[in-house]
Amino acid sequence: MTRPLIDILSAHIAEQPGQRIQFDTLLRHATTADPTLLGDPSARTRLSEALTELATDGAIQLPKARNGWDDRTKPSLPRWIGKTTARPTAARPADRVWPQALEQAAAIATRPDEQDLLERIALWLRDNPHPEPAPIEERSLEILDDEKALATHTTKRLFTSGALNLDLLGCYHTPVPFPSQYVPGTGEPRLLVAENNATFHSLLTIARSLDPTSRPNLHIGWGSGNQFPASITALTLLDPLPTAAYYFGDLDVAGLRIAANAAATAEQNNLPTLRPAATLYRWLLTHGTPRPDKSNSGIADPTPLITWLPDDLRLAAANLIATRQRIPQERLGLRAQRADPTLLIQAVS
Repeated sequence: MTRPLIDILSAHIAEQPGQRIQFDTLLRHATTADPTLLGDPSARTRLSEALTELATDGAIQLPKARNGWDDRTKPSLPRWIGKTTARPTAARPADRVWPQALEQAAAIATRPDEQDLLERIALWLRDNPHPEPAPIEERSLEILDDEKALATHTTKRLFTSGALNLDLLGCYHTPVPFPSQYVPGTGEPRLLVAENNATFHSLLTIARSLDPTSRPNLHIGWGSGNQFPASITALTLLDPLPTAAYYFGDLDVAGLRIAANAAATAEQNNLPTLRPAATLYRWLLTHGTPRPDKSNSGIADPTPLITWLPDDLRLAAANLIATRQRIPQERLGLRAQRADPTLLIQAVS
């Protein structure tokens, strides 16, 4: 279904002052509003279909010249889009008295869809003065009879201006959970997340093989690649709650970007600081064999990617990026971990 994505894109386009909008800017907004686009192999197709439908409806103009398209990967996507002439704004309905909580939003709302939203919220607030916090999809179904509609509205101006917020509606975005297994041991509960599925299984196998009286008290998680910057907030669902969090991914542009973005998300949400599993990265740099990194098209400044690593690993990581090479985390496989099971213990110490 492309409709929710179309609504996200069209709302952002309508609020831009210029007539030409760079696609990179539009993409950043779309992935923020809909994190499921990150790591979704069909994301490019979804974006293409949504833009085609908007163009067919006359809402946007797509480039006519060939150089206006990025066709390195199929389907092709525009490098920019043009806004069409806006339709006249409908006359504002007669003033009405709104609940105090909606007064700021009512001062902004001029479109019929915005007025309808406020009417529905006003009725819901009247009947639910003290709601128990619930997932946004459930609240959306209560208020709008559509479990996805409220998420779309959060990308539009009544929400982006701060006039409306989810706290007012007693709801929240639920974190996308990442797979994890708890291996009880000694000390405070910690979390170790692997970027890839194979490494997750190997780390879990080793953790379970250690002596329960001396192994770390540990959640082993699988970050599911690009999904982890969005799903890290699910850390709060783990029981017992981790007091520290560590991450181990591929030593390449994509892997370090995942780690840096997830660390930023953790900081923004007041979660435990996401730290590198330095012992495991150090093993990769010592024993791993670099190979060409096809996903590295050239990074002008690797600093934002390597600063997440400890000081003694940054230069080697920067050299990998500069030479467009990578070391996959699977190099530290089950056999290597069996040979030195203390690696896991040191990684979370």
